[in-house]
Amino acid sequence: MTGNLGMRAKRTYFVLPAGFIAALGLAGCNSILGLNQLSIGLDQPDGSMMNDAPPIGPVIDATPDGYIGECVTNAECTERATAEATDAGTLPDAADGGARVVPAICQKPEARCVQLLSEDCNDITGNYRDDDAIILGTLFSTVGAQAATNLQRQRSATLAIEQINGVGGIPAATPGGPRRPLVMVSCDEATKVMRAGAHLVNDLRVPAIVGPNTSQDTIDLSNSLTNQAGTVLMTPTAVASSIPELMDNDMTWLMVPSDKQRGRLMINQINQLETELKEARGKATIKLGIVFRNDALGQGTRSSLNDLVLNGKPLNDPVNAGSVTGNVTIDGYDFVAPNQDALVNRYVQFAPDIVVLAGTAEAITAVLNPIEQRWADAGGGRPYYVLIDSAKVPELIAAAANPDLRARVRGTGITPGPTSDSVKTAFELDYRARYGTSPTASGVGPAYDAAYAIAYAMSAIPHDAPVTGPNIAKGLRKLAGGETKVSVGVSGVLPAFSRLGAGDSISAVGTFLPLEWDDRGAVVGGTIEVWCIGYPANSAAYESSGLLYDVKKDEVYGTYTACSK
Repeated sequence: MTGNLGMRAKRTYFVLPAGFIAALGLAGCNSILGLNQLSIGLDQPDGSMMNDAPPIGPVIDATPDGYIGECVTNAECTERATAEATDAGTLPDAADGGARVVPAICQKPEARCVQLLSEDCNDITGNYRDDDAIILGTLFSTVGAQAATNLQRQRSATLAIEQINGVGGIPAATPGGPRRPLVMVSCDEATKVMRAGAHLVNDLRVPAIVGPNTSQDTIDLSNSLTNQAGTVLMTPTAVASSIPELMDNDMTWLMVPSDKQRGRLMINQINQLETELKEARGKATIKLGIVFRNDALGQGTRSSLNDLVLNGKPLNDPVNAGSVTGNVTIDGYDFVAPNQDALVNRYVQFAPDIVVLAGTAEAITAVLNPIEQRWADAGGGRPYYVLIDSAKVPELIAAAANPDLRARVRGTGITPGPTSDSVKTAFELDYRARYGTSPTASGVGPAYDAAYAIAYAMSAIPHDAPVTGPNIAKGLRKLAGGETKVSVGVSGVLPAFSRLGAGDSISAVGTFLPLEWDDRGAVVGGTIEVWCIGYPANSAAYESSGLLYDVKKDEVYGTYTACSK
């Protein structure tokens, strides 16, 4: 510790199970005041300790009378944390634009220093030294198999923060006061999602988070952490229709249509391929495999196909589901398993004409690619693949360098509606200018939209109200139904702040769809397309087939046209 605390006393907190508080007694609390930063790590229901999961029970404020606090400014906390790390020999190589510091803030109202970075959170965007700064977070899997995709999503959200700060930040909390910069703390959820989330929610008390990337993590975080804490979760890629059904106090929001909303177009494509392959391969019946990631994402997609009729019969008819002569096989897979060899070998033997793949990057690297590699001994025509947006990843583009495979892959996913084309184009130009490369992964536009939606919602909070998750949720309701149309992006920031700050609603338009939700946090509209992989400029790239589905109108329109060869 450095010696610049003067006479300030440390503020001490105890996190205890509710049933233990009465037995402890207030005298017990008072008797241990004065200990520096005392904490009690109690076991959680899953056997982990407190700093691996959100605390159980209420927080007891054991603050003595006349408490002053240990800090006044964020800069003071940063200097102190840096000095302590220097003394301990743990100063990072570069934590702030190349400067060797330990970023920290003075947490209000208890005036307690809190470090911004953690084992899982290693990147900061924005001026955290500003005492009026508002801290937000991102949660994406930025290491491992999904890193290439999720780093693009993280960058999209931080690009939005940079742009908003570039015009001065969020409007002042009081009339005539200074604008408030936004600070984004970016965290990796791949190792321990609850630990990363707990740092953002319990330590930093962020009012809103952009992420996570999977439906299952979104459900787990909402049920175990963010709902109780009153933190808004805006997931740019989760699609499970069970998310809007959560009892979440309006804290969990989707940014794209759900699996249930996408199911109609996926069924349309399976039936179209069925007709084409029966004729091309001279078959009376078609074999179908459905392979899904065994979590909320995959299970939701699997359920969205319950109404599929194949070979003239429902999926559960003996023609399709029979144990001996069945033409349909359905399998979930453990997405954390080192490989899917048993499943792949079974599918090569089954030799389906069509394979539905509902997963993320691992669906390509551990299922599709091995099936293709081992198919030579199976005989017959190779399978056509019907995918979902979360499998629209760089790994698939790499595999699609093979022209034969490229022609057999298609998927369903969001595409800009008529009002969003120009918004998406502007975003992609800004992304390329900032990072030197174009965004290619799914979810990058919605991640950008989510950060802007949070910022716009903050500007709608009345001057006399704090920036909290519940107040952000109220502000999100004001982004639709207004007379003034405002896009996300630099050109829309100040008009949005002006109208929302005056108490009006706006009609906000994102990179893919209008920012409008139902009363459970599910998007109301949007356009779903059938995408394919073309070969423009001698390299594989995602393209639209021209077949579209309007979610709000429940209408399929357009015609499927194969992508460029």
